Amino acid sequence: MKITTAITTFVLLLAPTRLLAQGLPVDTGSHTPIALWFVGAFALGGAIIYGIARNRQRSRAEVQLTEQATKENYRRESQTD
Repeated sequence: MKITTAITTFVLLLAPTRLLAQGLPVDTGSHTPIALWFVGAFALGGAIIYGIARNRQRSRAEVQLTEQATKENYRRESQTD
């Protein structure tokens, strides 16, 4: 806690005044695109977590079946080339 306070104080004392906020905030437009970025990021994160959770719940037989089907697809692909 003391280290964080010391670093913050050090940075604030050395920060040039031109980098600190000056004047009233400016309205730069709609916040909808930023909100959509956050919604999309959370949806993608949720989908990744869901996929990982579902993959971990597979039984050994399901994993072997998937591996066998993948190898069969690769074999068929290499024969057509």
